[in-house]
Amino acid sequence: MLLNGKAGIITGAGTGIGRACAIRFAKSGAKTALIDISEQNLAETKALVLEQTPEAEVICITADVSVEKSVAAAIDEAAKTFGKINYAMNNAGVMMTRAPVAEVPSEDWEHVMRVNLFGAFYCAKHEIRHMLKTKEPCSIVFTSSVGGLIGTPEASDYVCSKHAVIGLAKCIMADYSEYGIRSNAICPGQIETPMWETVIGESDPEIYAKISRTQNPMRRLGRPEEIASVAAFLVSDESSHITGVALPVDGGHVATNATYFNWE
Repeated sequence: MLLNGKAGIITGAGTGIGRACAIRFAKSGAKTALIDISEQNLAETKALVLEQTPEAEVICITADVSVEKSVAAAIDEAAKTFGKINYAMNNAGVMMTRAPVAEVPSEDWEHVMRVNLFGAFYCAKHEIRHMLKTKEPCSIVFTSSVGGLIGTPEASDYVCSKHAVIGLAKCIMADYSEYGIRSNAICPGQIETPMWETVIGESDPEIYAKISRTQNPMRRLGRPEEIASVAAFLVSDESSHITGVALPVDGGHVATNATYFNWE
């Protein structure tokens, strides 16, 4: 039981990577507060968790990560329920307009920043408050993106927010390592999630199909479960000397500069 005795939170737990993490963490013995803006999605995730791990200790908290008061209340509730928070998977995120920089609506840019960056900051700020109270090892993991490591066309709002999340993870490392709090970022490539399907698939099914087979040497999209397994490792004590890392989990996308490749 990799995460036995661990208690913490997963944001964006209603779908995709967050849902996969909820299922994986429960199987590994963690107590988890599932946080999402959608009450219905949370209920569906909880049902899937309990279907596979009936003994799991899991609660659902509806919150908007772009609003600090909402985040603080959710994290306080999780800490009160479990008596501690010693891990966090800060995963909530959005992707909006696909357009060159000069054509991105300012309101879309602001919304993406408020969710992806401000939300990550609010979560970390209030998670750390509780982590400092525990004498146990603590770990914060952020979902960044390969877009946090390289520039990609027509995604400036998303890419800038994900670059900043990596900076946040490294600053937490610098500020809190001596207190036993580790901080890392996972950088997924193209993952088969509802968000990716909505942004790319519904707008242009032909491009979606092409991306699925050409964006990395493995010639396939990643699966949420493949990100969840890495997140479980980074949350666990098995990764106890890993901090300040931005880890690509992308099938080789970054290593081959795959944004500009075409294997067809």
